[in-house]
Amino acid sequence: MDDVRENVSIIVCCHKDDYYYSGPGFIPVQVGKAIAKTDLDIQGDDEGDNISAKNPNYCELTAHYWLWKNNRASKYVGLNHYRRYFDFNHKLPFGLFFRNVSKKEIEKNPPTLPDLDRLFEKYDIVLSKPNIYPYSLFQDYCMAHIFDDFQILEMTVKKMYPDYMDSFSHIMRKNNRLSHYNMFIMQRDRFNDYSEWLFNILFEVEKYVKISAYPFQARVFGYMSERLLNVYVYHHRFRVKYVPVMKVCEDIDGSVLRCTISAFRNKITAWMLSGYANS
Repeated sequence: MDDVRENVSIIVCCHKDDYYYSGPGFIPVQVGKAIAKTDLDIQGDDEGDNISAKNPNYCELTAHYWLWKNNRASKYVGLNHYRRYFDFNHKLPFGLFFRNVSKKEIEKNPPTLPDLDRLFEKYDIVLSKPNIYPYSLFQDYCMAHIFDDFQILEMTVKKMYPDYMDSFSHIMRKNNRLSHYNMFIMQRDRFNDYSEWLFNILFEVEKYVKISAYPFQARVFGYMSERLLNVYVYHHRFRVKYVPVMKVCEDIDGSVLRCTISAFRNKITAWMLSGYANS
């Protein structure tokens, strides 16, 4: 296990006192620690070169930035959340991209990693299994978030990285699949290149976006980066290993089972309504 610990750094983003996994290769990181009211007594994203204070708008990206700027040793790097982990041991039916697990279950069967040296002989990146929407990602963003913000993002990509515009347009306007949560595992050199591209764009967008007073919409750069990760991967024609996600939740009176059934029902409905169903 020592080789796993030395060669892999997968940050586990945490923002409150709750269950998190901290086995070999996983590094729990308190996000937004620079402005937090409590200290979780784990690695903070406020050390060294950091953007910890921007957490309300950048979400898990403050930990991503900390990893990029302050951890250079690991061969493989990645991002999980305290309640979301890659589930390499299960396959899910039909378009489901996650499964709910109880804390008891994940404590008994914690996240595991495959042989990454072997995996990356065949693939370039690990992403969460994509969610399939009944409309394009452009439509989804405009319905769920703020249209003006999307326009600023699109203009910024066009100005800074015009060679990415065909890929941006394809992912946003002609595609209905999205790997969520900014979760990934990739090799260090690709991570460095992606991070520079991503934060160059977001820091420029930040100059023009008016941050919403509503906390949900204020997380604008986290939402943008979910889409940009998919753009970057498509543009570079990465060979992707799509992996389902384990979502840790309280199992109260069968709530885990009920949530899973509800998610499956919603997925069938979305697929039936989708104009992309046969694409």
